[in-house]
Amino acid sequence: MKDWSEKEVLHLLGRTSFSAVPSEVQECLKLGKEESVRRLTSGIPLIDGSQDVLPFGQVKADDKPLIEKGLGDQQTYWLYRMIASPTPLIEKMTLFWHSHFASSYYKVSDMMLMVRQNELLRKHALGSFRSLLDAIRQDPAMMLYLDVSTNRKGSPNENYAREMMELFTLGIGNYKEEDVKEAARALTGWSYDRKADKVQFVDKQHDEGGKVLLGESGRFNAEDTVIILMRQTALPKFIASKLLTYFGTENPPEAWIDKVARNIKKLNTIGDVLYELLISDEFYEPAYRMSLVKTPAEYVAGAMRSLDIPLTAAMRASMGLMGMDLYAPPDISGWKGGASWLSTSRLLARYQFADKVSKRVTDSQIQAMSPAESGAGGEAYVERWSRSVGIPSLGRNTAAVLSRYASETIVASKKPAGGKRSLLQLLLISPEAQMK
Repeated sequence: MKDWSEKEVLHLLGRTSFSAVPSEVQECLKLGKEESVRRLTSGIPLIDGSQDVLPFGQVKADDKPLIEKGLGDQQTYWLYRMIASPTPLIEKMTLFWHSHFASSYYKVSDMMLMVRQNELLRKHALGSFRSLLDAIRQDPAMMLYLDVSTNRKGSPNENYAREMMELFTLGIGNYKEEDVKEAARALTGWSYDRKADKVQFVDKQHDEGGKVLLGESGRFNAEDTVIILMRQTALPKFIASKLLTYFGTENPPEAWIDKVARNIKKLNTIGDVLYELLISDEFYEPAYRMSLVKTPAEYVAGAMRSLDIPLTAAMRASMGLMGMDLYAPPDISGWKGGASWLSTSRLLARYQFADKVSKRVTDSQIQAMSPAESGAGGEAYVERWSRSVGIPSLGRNTAAVLSRYASETIVASKKPAGGKRSLLQLLLISPEAQMK
């Protein structure tokens, strides 16, 4: 594909960031596709000299300092990072891995361990999957969540071994029950001491006996288990399918999965894999544009970033009402995503969020968003404002209905202020605003 226009840029940023603000769109057009994607997948800001995110202690919500050990305030800080980060793909991949390697504050019961895990996921977000897989098994929050400390010689706990195969690496059907038992034995001996805040390996608790794991025989330990998993042909396809479902389309074609799987097998990092994915012709196919439902994080952070809404606990709480409690996925399989984000109660929460946003936008912002030309019609308002809230394009029916509404409540009204805020709310609850 040789085209590199605003449409392609909006599609790229819609999938790799939380909103496509005008300055970044223009920068991508100037940089070209390859350089734009290279910066995104290398964790380099699109715009040179962009300000990095502030540390936790310097961020306020509702003009109040955040409390470090508070779940709600840590969720608010992560929302801030999504809005403010000059390297948005790192935050998107941190969110991806948070659902892939899911663990929850409500079982771990230690906010700072959850934050430490979050930092680990961010550190490895675009790096080596093997390194991440090896690091996550020694992460205290994950160890507590999957009862790793109770996995001992003679009495193995299979929780981590099972989820490592089913949800982290291979997928159902690509291992046998006996492989779970043997992997659990290989993983024995590791534990986390809460009092000392120390991950440790105790030799006497490790099963040193011979094992048969996924067709290989030996006196395997935890490191060997990771190596054996990385050799499985099912692993690249499993990760490729998840990446494509996240970035490409809900039901990726088998040929595209195979192509990405080959790159996972031969390339060193997830960033390298995503580079090839995001410059591919397949990624920009018209059928895949505006085909994925935004997660609550994308919907909330995107609207707040596009409209420069101040950070508030109420906006963070809206994400939870929409079904996404950061640091607390519903279970070990993470969030289901897709159409599940648009159930009746969750869709109502989106409507309520849109109402909050329309009330928080200032009069000066409303004025700045309005068409500059005198005598502008309803269509001009809808076109200008849809771009302001980060909607790449509106369907014919949506555009027609909203244009008529704008004509009646803004253009032909003697008191257009209320109509303008209502138009903003209607744009945010439009079908197109839910999609990316």
